[in-house]
Amino acid sequence: MNTKFLFFARAGLFAKAVLFLAIGVFTSMAAFNLGGFKAGSFTLMNFLAGNTLGRALLILWAIALSGYVFWRVFESIADRREFGNDLTGIAERIGFGFGGLVYAFLAVSALFVALNPETSSWLKETDMQQLIQSDLGKYTIMAIAVGMLGATLNEFYIAISRKFAKTIRIENLNPLYKNLILICGMTGYASRGITLGIASFLLWDSAFTNRDLEDTNKEAAFSVMEYLFGNWTLGVIALGFIIYACYVFVEVRYRNLQTFRKNPRH
Repeated sequence: MNTKFLFFARAGLFAKAVLFLAIGVFTSMAAFNLGGFKAGSFTLMNFLAGNTLGRALLILWAIALSGYVFWRVFESIADRREFGNDLTGIAERIGFGFGGLVYAFLAVSALFVALNPETSSWLKETDMQQLIQSDLGKYTIMAIAVGMLGATLNEFYIAISRKFAKTIRIENLNPLYKNLILICGMTGYASRGITLGIASFLLWDSAFTNRDLEDTNKEAAFSVMEYLFGNWTLGVIALGFIIYACYVFVEVRYRNLQTFRKNPRH
């Protein structure tokens, strides 16, 4: 794989880490009454779009994140990670590529918000909300919610099995650092799983109510956590996002992005 492409992919990983770090920092500050706000991807975009520097950072972040998108989609199509062509392998490839498309949506949204700050709430200003009230829209939203639930279970599986450790080159690191990386990964994936699970429930509920699509995201999930379990629980989950961001920063340096067919599957 081209060296410049690999650098672009690592830049995308860095952009991903920055996103989760910002979500964790602002949300934990809100949970512990230190200012801040319950942050999600679009809340952060709208926040940055308030000034010229923020819009420039959004454009730069979107460009960097596209490197991660291209890498994930390429890997799923070329099967350089050797998922295989059986039913399980194809499912893994689809899931891996779909994850890239999710970040593609975020990158495109960031560009849209940066270039059109006055219309940053674009989901509300389209016919999307009317569409989901149709029968086709409801079934589509329900299918996406079920898919998100499956992704939630996968997040917990990755955390418990420590499968993520197979994708990074940490063999020569001090055992203490290895254990710290494993703890960060497990904590981060579990925090993501909890948040994604609540968001999938809210999305499912939106298919049967007048709930706006923008009220089924991370911010809404954080609000549910705060309402049901209190500020400290929300703060712990937000800290989990910060820990996950630290793990992704490790991935920027140690993740094995260049895989070949002769390599073992991981």
